Amino acid sequence: MPVAMQGRGLKGKVIYVNAGHGGWTANDRPLATINYAAMDTLGFFETKTNLWKAIELKRRLERYGARVVMSRTENGYVTAGQKNATQYDRVEHYGNDSVRQQLVDLERIAMQVDSLNPDYFISIHSNAAKDGSTVNYLLLLYRGETGNDYAKGSIERSKSAFDIIWDNPLSVWTHSSPDNQYVAGDLSWMGGTPPGKPNSIGYTGYLSVLKHRVPSFLAEGSFHTYHPERHRLLNRDYCRMEGIRYFRAINAFFKGKKEKVGHIAGTLKDAVEKMHHELYKYDETRETVDGWVPLNYGTVYLVNSKGYAIRAYCIDDNFNGVFVFTDVKPGKYVLRYEARGYSTAEESIEVKAGDIVYRNARLMPAEL
Repeated sequence: MPVAMQGRGLKGKVIYVNAGHGGWTANDRPLATINYAAMDTLGFFETKTNLWKAIELKRRLERYGARVVMSRTENGYVTAGQKNATQYDRVEHYGNDSVRQQLVDLERIAMQVDSLNPDYFISIHSNAAKDGSTVNYLLLLYRGETGNDYAKGSIERSKSAFDIIWDNPLSVWTHSSPDNQYVAGDLSWMGGTPPGKPNSIGYTGYLSVLKHRVPSFLAEGSFHTYHPERHRLLNRDYCRMEGIRYFRAINAFFKGKKEKVGHIAGTLKDAVEKMHHELYKYDETRETVDGWVPLNYGTVYLVNSKGYAIRAYCIDDNFNGVFVFTDVKPGKYVLRYEARGYSTAEESIEVKAGDIVYRNARLMPAEL
């Protein structure tokens, strides 16, 4: 897209959002957590978390005038009578019947993208190493070789997005940083035999979902094989925040209007007790926020300048400690942290338009 077109904001732009995976199968990255066994649809499936991120991205883009096409608007389901079916299985749908789509075949997605020729394409995923590994970083991949994007404009889009997506102090990164961006061509990064095999519409590359002519990248937002991150991804609002960062990156690329509101995201954890569980491995050789016990069922209050609690966030029981307040009016506030068996604490914050306030708070156990 010509640079001159980028200064007009998101109004009228066509954005294609691919939420990776789509079903409840063994290929959709089911993994056990402390509360849920692998294949339990209430637990971790990458297919579910990718859609949560994409839904929030779509909502934000449309608010600013973009037209959004999603490869899928719902998660698949386990049919009645299957081995792993539970009473909680459902189709999670977003949108109305006129826009419903459940497209998971990667070549068909690429063909649809190529026919639509949108202004921007993003494929949303999380990454995997050996389960329990402490590796956790952000990776953005575009079609082609590193330094040679086969769909021109992909390098520009991915590099401009990296810093905004990376800015997540609730996670613990092991490799990537603004000074060490993990942005690469899929052929160079993935390799493979035979690399560069063309698809049926004639485009080469490694990642099938990127085999189209539209400038694009695939975001591996974090590693779900890193146990603390996997437990954070169980929290829908944590995933929503990743969707907001994708929105901010795309909005900034098109020089869109700055948000008039800000957001608050954080974690609440024990100040003394360390976490010990076979499904919660973290790097014990260095001091990070992931070492401390998350406070399940804690409550965080957003208190205004008059001393009134205007919002409350009840933390889930999935061992992440995550709390989120979105679309907060700019101003000065107090965060009040409470949890049973712990001393209450408060801290002052200032919310600014277009910014995200992050806090990793810890509470001291109450004296007996």
